[in-house]
Amino acid sequence: MSFLCLLFLGSIAAGTPVAAKVFLRVEPSPLPPADKTGIHDVVLLWPLRDLSAIAKLRAQGYRVFLQCESKDLAAAVVTADRAAFSGMIVTNTVPSSQSPAAEQLRPYFAAHRNLTFRVLVPGGKQPQMKGRLVVERDGVLQVSSPSSQPWLDTNLALIRLAQSMDAELLPILYDFHWDKSQALPDIWHPDAEAYAVSIAEADAIRSDVTIDLPGSLQRALVADDPRAWTLWKAVMPYLDFSSHAPMERTLPVVNLGVIFDDAQASYEAVNLMARHNLAFESVRSSGLTRARLSGWNSVVVFCPLNKEALALLRNFAATGGMVIFVNTHDEFPWHSAPPLRQESRVKVYSVGRGQVVELTEPIVDPENFARDLRRLIGRERSALALWNSLTTLVTGYHEQSRSDVTLYLVNYAAQPDDVQVQVKGRFTRVRLESPEEPRCASLPFVEREGFTEFIIPELRITARVHLDSARESSTAP
Repeated sequence: MSFLCLLFLGSIAAGTPVAAKVFLRVEPSPLPPADKTGIHDVVLLWPLRDLSAIAKLRAQGYRVFLQCESKDLAAAVVTADRAAFSGMIVTNTVPSSQSPAAEQLRPYFAAHRNLTFRVLVPGGKQPQMKGRLVVERDGVLQVSSPSSQPWLDTNLALIRLAQSMDAELLPILYDFHWDKSQALPDIWHPDAEAYAVSIAEADAIRSDVTIDLPGSLQRALVADDPRAWTLWKAVMPYLDFSSHAPMERTLPVVNLGVIFDDAQASYEAVNLMARHNLAFESVRSSGLTRARLSGWNSVVVFCPLNKEALALLRNFAATGGMVIFVNTHDEFPWHSAPPLRQESRVKVYSVGRGQVVELTEPIVDPENFARDLRRLIGRERSALALWNSLTTLVTGYHEQSRSDVTLYLVNYAAQPDDVQVQVKGRFTRVRLESPEEPRCASLPFVEREGFTEFIIPELRITARVHLDSARESSTAP
């Protein structure tokens, strides 16, 4: 399924800030009241045989959404409007080569203003830690040998690539299906930690997510099964923690830009960049502008560029930026001078105060590429970094025109971990909150050479860290 079509469809319905909303996909049958489950938004699948289920769920305090394939949208949207659904989730849109698809969907947004629309981005996976690296090479999945480096299944790269069409793109979400390969008999699956990690990850990447609530658990909650409620009460603090995340319009803390045209071809490398906590945002080559470059100090290019884009990158390098071209054999203006350094697969050119690095072969090992990229960029150019934590993902955001930063951390391991964090910039106060300790607690920190460093002790699953600027701390209680 085409990323481009999905993103275009989402962009024409955009207009509200990212809320990182958690949807629970349920059966069209009873649920306990919303104030008891902590769930706000539920999703039902089309077709529906009994519309009375919608009224019952709404009476219990839920906002109800209807999920359907694009081919069924004409019938489903009429039912949704009449039954007072809150919105629609559209899946299986046609490839972008069939351009009428966007025009076919546009009238629904205008004709059904009581409904909100979201487009499902395909390819989501259950957030979890695995012991082996799995990559796709030439259409074949390959599994590495066991390694001391754990492998994390995350959805950060998927969403970063999806959001690249439009900086204001919001009506998209992802979903996944629970991995049942390790399910044990007579034990609830998924367990509370699996739900918690999934909720925390969506919060960290600032994206909506749909999570399946198994029918067996749904029925057990209605029946007041003590085991079912023990599990769900362990999940509820994470739902509450996520729903109280700041809702203001924010920008990601990044230092690295990714330029691409083919999301599928670039995905494995970008996924490993996310896994190694490289703070990046992505843009299609047609969307590259001087303004986008102004927020980066390094750029990775995965596709051919036109003359205008090359001129922008040449000026970017000349003013101190670093540009890395992947699998390129093109002729560039800086080739008029000999390379600063040349190896069998790499050429490095000096351009003004910066550098251009040309990799002459495709990426064979995304893991090594991400590690090499981290070393190449170096500490001075890195906006975020973690030490001694191989199982934690970190993202950062700041409000427009403000220098205070909020970090989101997710630990995918099954045990707490002390996480050492380094953030570029100087801050006057560092405060930590988590589902276990929702009230912010101050953390000790040090400043070293333009970076703020601190330790998060015993990170269990997720936490937010607020780094206050001088202006923020002067007005805070």
